Amino acid sequence: MDAVGLRPPAIYVLDVDPDLARGVPAAEQGEARERSIARVLSLEESGWDVTALPAAAVDWLGLLVVDGLLIRRVLVGARASCELFGVGDVLRPWDEDIEYSPLPITVEWLIIQPARLAVLDAAFARRVARWPAIAAELMRRMASRARHLSLTAAFTHIPRIDSRLLVLYWLLAERWGRVTPDGVLIRLPITHQILAMLVGSRRPSVTIALQRLARDELVIRRGRDEWLLTRKALEAPHGAQS
Repeated sequence: MDAVGLRPPAIYVLDVDPDLARGVPAAEQGEARERSIARVLSLEESGWDVTALPAAAVDWLGLLVVDGLLIRRVLVGARASCELFGVGDVLRPWDEDIEYSPLPITVEWLIIQPARLAVLDAAFARRVARWPAIAAELMRRMASRARHLSLTAAFTHIPRIDSRLLVLYWLLAERWGRVTPDGVLIRLPITHQILAMLVGSRRPSVTIALQRLARDELVIRRGRDEWLLTRKALEAPHGAQS
């Protein structure tokens, strides 16, 4: 376990993610917090070999992202798509590493920002079983992820790449954005290559489309890892299917 960065109990999950306790009665929140202790999996910026997880992981509820940013990249031959995971997301990577034979498909995990994952193992599940609202919230998040993937699959069929990017930035702003007088500021270390995978395109096409969005004052790069979705852009997704 030490080989993959697993450490002894280090955090109270309800301290770092209080939304998990929204359905827990107020009088029981203190006890629930004390029983929500979990080990932490620490990941540095590099690839992540999920096969290094212990065999017992198949019985865990999952891994809760406490901080950091991860990407799940799926390669089909020479083409790739990816999915972003951040704080509050629940992962079960061992369920996704399956054989796709005869298709040439591989799944990779990349750590974009150093991450900590709370290990929601079988012991954790037993300790918080008294409060089913905690498990229900975890399930809600996994279902929300599935809905987000359906939405992502839908907007990748929009013909114009700049329109796809505009919808993508709108979705990113919903989760990672901060409202400013000029629009919504998004701080994410996403390269043109990552954007290309997210919108189902190629990097050179994305670079050209971003230039067009900047010229139209819709999405403007403010600095390293900072993007501004302008006030003008906030109305644009309604016409992004063109």
